[in-house]
Amino acid sequence: MYIYRFVFFLLLLFSAALNAQNSLNLYDKTVKEIAHLEDEREQEYQLAEFSKSFMKHLESYTSFTSIEDTSHIKMTRSSDSKYTVFYYNSYKNGVVYRLDWYILSGEVNQKKVIHFYDKNISAKVKKGNGELQLHLSRQTNGEIDLYPLTVSFKADMKIYKEYRDVASISLFEEILSYKTAEERIAINDSIKNRLNLLWSNPELFEDKFEGLKRVSTLISEDKKVKICTWNIELPDATNVFFGAVIVKNKGGEVEVSLLKDNTKGVRSPKKSMLSPKKWYGAIYYDIISVKEKTSTYYMLLGYKPNNEMTRMKVVDAMVLLNNTQPRFGKSVFQSDRIVDKRLVFEYAASTNMMLRYDRVSETIVMDHLAPPNNTYKGNYRFYGPDFSYDAYIYTKGKWVLNKDVDLRNPKEEL
Repeated sequence: MYIYRFVFFLLLLFSAALNAQNSLNLYDKTVKEIAHLEDEREQEYQLAEFSKSFMKHLESYTSFTSIEDTSHIKMTRSSDSKYTVFYYNSYKNGVVYRLDWYILSGEVNQKKVIHFYDKNISAKVKKGNGELQLHLSRQTNGEIDLYPLTVSFKADMKIYKEYRDVASISLFEEILSYKTAEERIAINDSIKNRLNLLWSNPELFEDKFEGLKRVSTLISEDKKVKICTWNIELPDATNVFFGAVIVKNKGGEVEVSLLKDNTKGVRSPKKSMLSPKKWYGAIYYDIISVKEKTSTYYMLLGYKPNNEMTRMKVVDAMVLLNNTQPRFGKSVFQSDRIVDKRLVFEYAASTNMMLRYDRVSETIVMDHLAPPNNTYKGNYRFYGPDFSYDAYIYTKGKWVLNKDVDLRNPKEEL
C-alpha cells in the first residue's frame, strides 16, 4: 500500500518537469489505482493526499483541449471556457460510492481550484447503473451568465444532483481570500446578483440550491415562503448578513424581497418591527409556521456570529403584509409581564448555546445563559450555559417563558 505514497512523492517532485498532458496522464493512472483499492481507510487517505497534489497541478493548468474517453479523470467545460470541472469516481465492492470533482476558474497564472467530494451516494447507487458523470453548461441571462452543473448516472442518464450555478459556488469559496472589506463586499454583491436570478425563477422555488454550503435555504411547511441567508466575515472579525425572502403568491409567481442588514442601527432589537431594508441580520437555521385564527406567521431561529468576543442566537417572528411583503417582529414572546417582538441571546464566543424548536412538544427549548458570578453580570463575553434549561411554550397566542425545565422528560414538564 505504501507504493502510492511513493507515487505522490514522485508527482510532487517531477510534476513541474512534465508537460501538462503527460502530467495529467500520470495523475489519471494514479487515481485509477487508488479508486479500486479494497482497504477503505487506505483509500480515503490516498484520495485526500491525491487531491492536495492534483489541486496544485490544476492551479498551474494552461490548457487541455480534451481528455481521452478511456481516462479515469473526466472533464467538462462551459462553452465560454470560463469554468472547467475535472472529476473521477471511486469504487467499493465494484459499486461507485464516492465522487470527487474540482472546479477550475480564473485567468492564466491566477487559477483558482475548489475541491468537493460526495460519498453519500450509496442509497442512490445500484450495481450496474454505471458511474456518475458531470455536465457543465452555460445559461445567458442578460449581462449575467449562470453555469449549471448536472450529475447523472451514465447508464440511464438519471440526474442525481443539480448545481444551479458553479460560479456562485466558486465565488463563495474564494471570498475570504480577499484582504479588504471592500473587496469582500464587492464579490458578495456579484454573488447576490447571481442568486437573485435563481430566486426570481418560480420553477426553482422548492430548490435548496445544492452546493451553496454557505447559504442557509429554508422553505416553510406550507410551501409559501422561502428564506435564504448568509454572512460575510470582514477582516476585523465583525459580520455582515445578507439574504432574501421569496414568497409564492396565489398565481404561482414569486416575489423577492432582498434583506439589508441593519444590526448596528437597531437600537431596541427586542421591541422593533423591521422591514427587509432594516433587517436585524441572522443566519436562519429553522422556520416554523405558526397558524392563528385568521393568519399565519413564521417563527425564525437564527445564529449571529457577532465578533471575536461574543456570538448571538435570535428568535424572530415574520409576518406577511398583504400576503407577500415580509415584516420582522411580532409581539408574541412573553417573559413574566414583558412582551417582546423577538428574542436575542448573547454569549461568549468560546462557548455555544443550544436553541431549537422541539416539534414533538411544539416548544422552543434552550440553554439558560448566565455569567460565572455576579461580577460579570451584563458582560456577555463571559456568559455561557449553566446546565439548566428554559423553554417558551405556546399559550393563548403567546410564547411564554418557562424557566428551569427538565428536558429529560419533556412530555411531562413541557
